[in-house]
Amino acid sequence: MVLGDQLDRHGGVLKDAAPQQDAILMVESRALLKAGPIHAQKATLFMAAMRHLAQALEAEGFTVHYLPHDHEAANDFGAAAAATLKTYGYARLHLMDPNDRGVSGLIQAATEAAGATFVPHASDRFMTDDATFDRWAHGKKTLRMEGFYRVVRKQTGLLMEADGTPEGGQFNFDQANRERPPKDRTPPEAVGFEPDEITAGVIREVQAWDHAWGDAAPFRWPVTRAQALEVLAHFCEDRLADFGRYQDAMLTDQPLMWHSLLSVPLNMGLLHPREVVDAAIAERGRRAGTDREIPLNSLEGFVRQVIGWREFMHHVDRVRGAELRQENHLEAQQPLPPAYWTGETDLNCLKTSLAHVRERGYAHHIERLMVLGNIGQLAGVQPEALLDWFMATHVDALDWVMVPNVMGMSQYADGGRMTSKPYAAGANYIHKMSDACASCRFDPKGKGDDACPLTDWYWAFIDRHDARLQGNPRMGVIRSAWQKRDEGVKDQVRERAAVTLQAFTDGTL
Repeated sequence: MVLGDQLDRHGGVLKDAAPQQDAILMVESRALLKAGPIHAQKATLFMAAMRHLAQALEAEGFTVHYLPHDHEAANDFGAAAAATLKTYGYARLHLMDPNDRGVSGLIQAATEAAGATFVPHASDRFMTDDATFDRWAHGKKTLRMEGFYRVVRKQTGLLMEADGTPEGGQFNFDQANRERPPKDRTPPEAVGFEPDEITAGVIREVQAWDHAWGDAAPFRWPVTRAQALEVLAHFCEDRLADFGRYQDAMLTDQPLMWHSLLSVPLNMGLLHPREVVDAAIAERGRRAGTDREIPLNSLEGFVRQVIGWREFMHHVDRVRGAELRQENHLEAQQPLPPAYWTGETDLNCLKTSLAHVRERGYAHHIERLMVLGNIGQLAGVQPEALLDWFMATHVDALDWVMVPNVMGMSQYADGGRMTSKPYAAGANYIHKMSDACASCRFDPKGKGDDACPLTDWYWAFIDRHDARLQGNPRMGVIRSAWQKRDEGVKDQVRERAAVTLQAFTDGTL
C-alpha cells in the first residue's frame, strides 16, 4: 500500500517491489479530500501525482489497485485496505510507517480484520531516526531546534570540518539572512510545468467540487519524480545563491522570492531530504573559486531548513503532536476572521499574503509565520481553527508539518515548550521586511486614525498576556517598555485595539 506522501518508486515498500510478486494499492481517501474545504491545487497536486505514479507502475507490469475518491471503498484507508484484501484474497499487506498519527493503526486493524497479515516497514522519508532524537530530547522540558540541528550536523558531517568544527566557524548564519532585496533585484522565474492529460483531467474534476477553495489554475506544481528533480536543479542553479540573504523578506509582487519550492516534492516523497541537501552542497562546490560562488550563509540557511527545522518538526509531532493539537496556552478563543477565506481586508500585508495562498496554495515561511500566523495570534484566534485553515489551504500541508509549526511555533499554544518566545510583532516588523505598507491605507508609523492597527494589537497582546510572559527572559524589555507607559496612553491603546479587533473579527476591517 502506497500513500499519497510516499510517492518514491525507489523507496519505502516500493523499493523491493517486483511486478511478478507484488500488487500495489493506492487510495484517494474521501476522508482527506472531501471532508471539508481544501485548496483546489492541493487536491489536484496529490491526485495528479498519485495517478502519474500508478500509470508508471502499470507500465512496469504491476497490478495496481487504484481507488479514486468516488470508489465505494475509498471512504478511508482502512476501508480501502479491507475491501481490496477481501476481494482479491491477498495474504499480506505491506505498508511503510505513515507520517501522520493514527493511520498505521487504522490500516493494521482493517488488515487483520480481513484475515491478512500486516507487515510494517520503517519510514525512510527522513534523515534522522527516532532513537537519535529521543536520546537528545530525553529529560528536556523544552525542545529547541538549534540544539537538535547541531546533533544532526555532527552526525552527518554536513558542512563540518575534519576537526569536528562547523564550516565557517559557526553553526548558524541566520543574522546574515535578513536583508530586503534592492528594488532593481528580482528573483528568477520559478520553474513550472504545463498540465499534461492526466493533470488537466484532475483539474477539471476538482473545479466541479463545491468545497474546493482557491484558484485551480494556473497549476504549475511538479507531479512526477522527473519534474521534482527539475525543480531541485533550478533552485541550485538559479535561486540558492541569493536564497539566504533574502529569505525573510516579503515583496507583494514576488510571492516566491528566492525560495526553493521544494517542500512540495519533499513532503510527497518525490524527493528525499538527503539528495536535496547533497545537491545544494555539490552546487556550491562546483562554483567555488568562480564569480558565481554560493555564499555559505545561503547554503547553511537552506541546509538548516531541511535537516534542522524539517527533521525537528517531524520528531516533535511524533512525540508531542497529539497533545500539541489540543493545547491553547494563551486561551485564545476568537473565531477565524472571515478575511482568511474571503481575502477581503484593509490590512494590505494580510490581503497580499492571502492572495498568494489563493493563487497557488503557497506562501513562504515568513508570510506564514509573521503575517498569517502573527495576525491570527494578535487577534486571539483559537489556534486549532487557524491550524485547520492552514491544513486546508496550503499545498504542502500535512498533519506532521502543520501541527507543530502552527500550534507550537506560530501560535505559542504550548507556552514555549518549542520556541523561546511568542512570534508576535506589530507594524514595524512588517514595514521593515516587506513593501506591503507602501500601498496600504494604514500608516505603520502613524498615530491617528490612519495608524496601522497591528501596533495597537501587538501592545494589547503584550498587555493581556503579561502574567504568562513574566518569566520569559526574551520578553523582559518589551514588557518593561509597556509597563512604563502612562496609564492614560495604555487605556487608549486598549480601546483602539478592542475596536479594530472587533471590526476585523466581524469582517469589516
